[in-house]
Amino acid sequence: MTPARDAGRPLRIALSIGSLQVGGTESQLVKLASRLAGRGHDVHVIVVCRGGPYEANLRSLGIPTRVFGYGGLRLRDETGRRSLRVLITETRKLLAIWSHLRRLRPDVCHAFLFTCYTHVLPLAWAAGVPVRVNGRRGAAPPRPTGLLRAVLDFIGHHSSTLYLTNCRAQAERLVREEKVPPHRVEVIANGVEPHERRADPSRRPARGIVVANLIAYKGHADLIEALALLATPPPLSLIGEGSERDRLTELIGARGLDDVVTLAGAVPDARDLLEHYEFAVLPSHGEGMPNAVLEAMAAGLPVIATAVGGVPEIVSDGVTGILVPARAPADLAAAIEAIAGDPLLRSRMGTAGREHAERLSVDECAVRHESVYRTLLR
Repeated sequence: MTPARDAGRPLRIALSIGSLQVGGTESQLVKLASRLAGRGHDVHVIVVCRGGPYEANLRSLGIPTRVFGYGGLRLRDETGRRSLRVLITETRKLLAIWSHLRRLRPDVCHAFLFTCYTHVLPLAWAAGVPVRVNGRRGAAPPRPTGLLRAVLDFIGHHSSTLYLTNCRAQAERLVREEKVPPHRVEVIANGVEPHERRADPSRRPARGIVVANLIAYKGHADLIEALALLATPPPLSLIGEGSERDRLTELIGARGLDDVVTLAGAVPDARDLLEHYEFAVLPSHGEGMPNAVLEAMAAGLPVIATAVGGVPEIVSDGVTGILVPARAPADLAAAIEAIAGDPLLRSRMGTAGREHAERLSVDECAVRHESVYRTLLR
């Protein structure tokens, strides 16, 4: 598809997401909503499950945001007992989303992540929304198998006008694994804000930062094992929270890294911390186009990352950082040792990364989204 770039009437756009907790996709949604509203469009946000810190950001921008509290269709309550009332309650929440879309009558419904493209897009189709965008970002979700997979694929395919991804790797996966026709897939890279306070990666001693929720596929355990292989590991701060905290705490202690690795918790905006570090690491097992990498590059930090998903599309190995295989602590350890021990290398890579990030603006990202929406409405 070649998006039309012509201006036209303001659009009513519904952006849908599962929650507004701190995360890369959630951050991108807030930026996109802000820029589209700034371009004169009537933007609304539909939060399917729960709110979070970004809800205040959206409301401060004057963007109508509604949280529906959906917990999933199920026949058991929180205690595990069978309960028809729970099923009825959750069904009513889905009907409320459908009713909201009917009243809103948006030109476009853009659904981000698994819950939304399997729930909201069919509701948008039933509500008569003309353009329904299936937003695929990040690591591919665990796929159900058998009949359930076939049903979800069928519903998702037939309720989606277009699949929109943030990296070529995800687009290729859609065509290869989900058999989506190539003409129904579009790629728009994430945008990144310019970083006003730039880091100085040449400082000594080198300290690393990892910005990622503490969940298994982010690969924190691999990073800890990598640090344990080094005679003098550099200090690293892990920014984020999640279900892996207790396991990671135990692993850090077991490897004797209590004085090396800091579990710093979640922060509203990790960009404010980047200037205090000399390199960034993202050891994920799967990614789309990670904000953590883009923001580290925008701050002028060299990046050590696994060569998964869309990461190789933004990190040039040996130029803006070092790429290593996923689940390979020895390779990760070698990369950390190389970066931490060479201030000139860090400085050169940090400068190259910042120059690359400057070409990925949030404003251009919003312009491209608008152009795609208008093309689909023709």
